[in-house]
Amino acid sequence: MINSISILFVTRDPDLAGQIIGRIRYRGHAVRPKQAGNVRDLARLLQSHRFDALVLIDSNLDIGLAEVSEALHRAGRQTPVVLVSDHGQEQSLRAIDSGIFAVVGSRSDDLAAVMTLRAVDHLNKGREVTHLRTLLREADRRYLLMLDTSRYPIACFHQGIATYANESWRDFFEMDLGESLDQLTLNDLVVPEQQEDLQEILGELRNQSENVETCETLTVRTRQGRSFDADLLLTGAVINSEPSIVVHVSVAGEDPALQGPGGFAIPSAPDRGDLEQLGEAPGERDARQGPNADSRSDGRGSPAGTGAGPPAATRQDDAASEQELLRDTDAMQAEAARSGRSLGLLVFAPDALEPGQGARSEIPGNELQDLLQAQFPDPAGTYRLREGQLGVLLPGSARDELEERIGAALKSASGLNIRLGDGSGIGGTLSCGVVLADDSGPEAGELLEQARESLAEARNAGGNQYRFHALPGAAGADPKADQIWKSRIEQAVRDDRLRLLYQPIVSLQGEDVPRYNVFLRLTGEDGAVHEPQDFLPPAERTGTAAPLDRWVIQQAIKVLAGELKRDDRTVFFLKLSQGSLDGEPVVDWLRRALDRHKVPAANVVVEFREATLLTQPDSAAAVASGLGEMGVGLCIGDFGNGLEPFRILDQVDAAFIRLDGSFVNRLTQDQEAQGTVRELTETAKSRDRQVIMPMVEDADTLTAVFSMEVNLVQGYFVQPPSEQLDFDFASGL
Repeated sequence: MINSISILFVTRDPDLAGQIIGRIRYRGHAVRPKQAGNVRDLARLLQSHRFDALVLIDSNLDIGLAEVSEALHRAGRQTPVVLVSDHGQEQSLRAIDSGIFAVVGSRSDDLAAVMTLRAVDHLNKGREVTHLRTLLREADRRYLLMLDTSRYPIACFHQGIATYANESWRDFFEMDLGESLDQLTLNDLVVPEQQEDLQEILGELRNQSENVETCETLTVRTRQGRSFDADLLLTGAVINSEPSIVVHVSVAGEDPALQGPGGFAIPSAPDRGDLEQLGEAPGERDARQGPNADSRSDGRGSPAGTGAGPPAATRQDDAASEQELLRDTDAMQAEAARSGRSLGLLVFAPDALEPGQGARSEIPGNELQDLLQAQFPDPAGTYRLREGQLGVLLPGSARDELEERIGAALKSASGLNIRLGDGSGIGGTLSCGVVLADDSGPEAGELLEQARESLAEARNAGGNQYRFHALPGAAGADPKADQIWKSRIEQAVRDDRLRLLYQPIVSLQGEDVPRYNVFLRLTGEDGAVHEPQDFLPPAERTGTAAPLDRWVIQQAIKVLAGELKRDDRTVFFLKLSQGSLDGEPVVDWLRRALDRHKVPAANVVVEFREATLLTQPDSAAAVASGLGEMGVGLCIGDFGNGLEPFRILDQVDAAFIRLDGSFVNRLTQDQEAQGTVRELTETAKSRDRQVIMPMVEDADTLTAVFSMEVNLVQGYFVQPPSEQLDFDFASGL
């Protein structure tokens, strides 16, 4: 039960606000209301107070939804908004799409009260989840810290891959200091002839409840190939929210009764004499660790000392500093709950330091960190991060003040010669990504990623500038922004600043048919290249999507006509937007384009998004039927998110289904995603449909997809989108 809630009413109608307050009080809740009638008061109140809900009553008010959203964003708030309005259904839906919690009519004060209470409950539950996640991460951190300091060999495995190993483990199994844990699997622990026995033990353990343990004597082997009998104590646990297996090791026959972290028994680890019996001289461990093995952080997130150090040690220092930033962010979010002030998370990087350079230990030297500490003194904290980035965490941040300080930092860095870890230097222009949040925002890891995304935007825009994280979808739902995009699209068509890219769709079943997915890119007047996700949503909302579809198809068919002279089997996959289902029948103008360039209909596949088929089933089915009768192939894109996705095939007889990209993002780590993809492909195969897996970015994903009998794949690992149609389908993958 919520007892007392703080609500900001943005209105010039205090009577209606009073009625809503009365209804809330009638339901047993005290209300601490405040009122803003103009943009200045709204900004001031959001900067100084934390509200549980915001109620916007837009009658006779100069402040609109766009101004409220912008004020919330500038203040770093994610306060839920209830809109009280008499606008029609279309504007109400647009408001919901922009992130508004609820829209109710001005005569529905009782409903407004109910939705406000639900908004407050939603916010508080989100805060509670964030708090619990923070406590869980802190418990995990303390647990792993205890394991770190243990003299017993201990490691943790998730889905058979090591996620943690303490120094005693590395010493015991003769692992190099810089060796990555992701190369270590549970099967690596034992000799090949006992790996099947180990898998049986693990299978039994997975079926037991958490903290159940089992001890087995097996023949283990070190990374150098030595083998010997040892006792393995295996325990189920949840670490970093992932089900894991914790493994303790001792030489067989020793007393396993020592009590260790977490309350379970840890077998005795071998002493130095045991290691000498295994063939390791007393000095070998120190030689493997190297002179910098005991380097530590100075407590502010920056590695102690100014020397370059070896690459592995540098990466470990930066990873530890990044974890410290995340812990401090958690703490500042908790403080924001008490103070009501937002916190700022900033990520800086030199523009001349290309992404990936930081991975080779070419980390910016102390000059840059000193500069940032001077611009952001206490209580701000400065941290070294991976990839040559530096983070700044600032409590009690106001947007205007923060912008001034960031601008001063970028100006100060413009003449700085930044030394790298290898002794070389680079020019000193910086870019910065910023996110403002309070305790109602996402957890620390997501905030850091948002700041990094904003940093990438600043660098892509030319560098020497900063970007604040923008809430997703806000710009797309803004009518003014939509009209700007409409003008850009129309001007780009007139100026011939649209271009097509082609990405191969490659068979995993031995076919060598040349298939290409066709993509559209728009180049702005400033030369910036815009992705489809930037301009297609506003194109849909402003009625310019259908002309874009027509331009793409006409240009693509012209190119396809030339390709068919080289290989008459070539197939182009062309997307059709929701806007093309209205107005002049798409079937007619597609037929005319095919006839004009003498391209057989069978060499074209038209793709509908699953969402289009669900929201406009009759129109989509009619167009699909006409295309099918003409001989054009059909494909359903973003497939697999519905409750019964294959029911769509009753409306659209598509030979191809392209799975939603969200599946591949989780494919290598998420067993549920693997099961879903396997089920979808098996069902598609039983119905004689071909499955396309998009966004295949690495070899591990390709291997996983291949094992699931997916028919076709595309993605950057196969080949990035290109203006050239030069993929060798005969050689395949």
